[in-house]
Amino acid sequence: MTLLEILIIFFAIVGTYAALVYILHKKKILQKYNISFYGPMLMWRTTKGRDLLRRIAKKERFWTWFGNFGIILCFVFMIFMVVLLILQAWSILGYTPEQIEQLPGPEVALVIPGLNPILPLEYLGYIVLALVIAMVAHEFSHGILTYASKLKVKALGIIYLILPLGAFCEPDEEDLQKTKPGNRMRIFAAGPTMNFLVVLVSIFLLSFICMSSVQPAASDGICVLSVSDDTPAAIIGITKGMIITSINDTPVTNTTDFVYIMEQTHTNQTVNISYVKGKNHYNETITLSDKYQEYAKRGYLNNESFKDKGYIGIGPSVMHKGFLKVLKNPFVEFPNGFLLFYVLPLFGYFQGYNPIAAPFTDSYIVTGVLGAIPLDLFWMTVNALYWIFWLNFAVAVFNVLPAVPLDGGYLFKDAVYESVRRIKRDVTEEKRQKIVKNISLAISLVILFLIIFPWLIKYI
Repeated sequence: MTLLEILIIFFAIVGTYAALVYILHKKKILQKYNISFYGPMLMWRTTKGRDLLRRIAKKERFWTWFGNFGIILCFVFMIFMVVLLILQAWSILGYTPEQIEQLPGPEVALVIPGLNPILPLEYLGYIVLALVIAMVAHEFSHGILTYASKLKVKALGIIYLILPLGAFCEPDEEDLQKTKPGNRMRIFAAGPTMNFLVVLVSIFLLSFICMSSVQPAASDGICVLSVSDDTPAAIIGITKGMIITSINDTPVTNTTDFVYIMEQTHTNQTVNISYVKGKNHYNETITLSDKYQEYAKRGYLNNESFKDKGYIGIGPSVMHKGFLKVLKNPFVEFPNGFLLFYVLPLFGYFQGYNPIAAPFTDSYIVTGVLGAIPLDLFWMTVNALYWIFWLNFAVAVFNVLPAVPLDGGYLFKDAVYESVRRIKRDVTEEKRQKIVKNISLAISLVILFLIIFPWLIKYI
């Protein structure tokens, strides 16, 4: 999708949304429900929920500990994310024009399923659920720490533009500025820290509870990653997600076996093939076509040696085994295992492969107590937990960046203030605030540049 196409779709959606909002505003429906404009967005404010936060915040010692731990955690991830952005920019500088062309566009920054290619429209329900949980966890924790610090919360609410873009907890700004820097830092750190906690809970439920009951449908074999139309495999009903265990009565344990076996076959040869779909095992005969002719017809890179070789028409993979290991424990071979766990949506985007979505779930079976749950419900639960994990982690690591108005920006600003106060004891408060403001602004601009750097390289 080109940048122009992305912009056309985006502005079409925004235009429709704006027209609807205008009608609701004219009919005074927005005012009726305490919804006001917040720039081009809408903001719903309410005082409901404050009593609940106040009751939760009564465990002041626990929340003080939680906030202190959160400050350390946020600064660790802040450093990690800044280093990651720098390494990304440095790496992109060495890209070839072809690699730059393949860089994702600004659509990947929009939390709009369907427009963002790594957020498929069919996962809209999961993504909205995950986004709501991420926002509520983030903002409620700000409110809890505000009350635990003996400060006031003026209102709670949601900001949205087509979809919810953020929730907010509105503390009394005057009280927040007057309180100790330590209290402020705990309040700012609470949001990302709570998102990280949701991440851990989601991983526990997904990996150590749900996926512990999942096993490969076959101990050996290759997963069918793709099936070309009008090929021998498609004719007998082989589909993506099935596991092929043998061809021509020879076991297939990996892609090397598959290539070797197919090299021993010839055009129009009839061979036996065994494959598995979930708990069902199949044995069929299949008549192979000519590999050279099939490659020529489909525009594949061809070779004279392919003439008279058998062709079945599948794209094989053993990824289902490796992914299952990581899905059961994302911390195996850390950090590579966790990174692989997190980039599942990218595999879905670039290779069309998602091990926890149909039809690739056919390469697994569910055993034990959880095997009694209907399969559709089981995999819906797994996908919901995954997207809750994914979006909470994204919200957390983005918010720890040292750029105002992100939580990390305010944390960094208070940390700079404390450093300047200790180093520059002889300067006035006004000058100290000016130094802090300038440093904070400079770092915020650097972070913004690093974020948009891939798009600048791609489109300029």
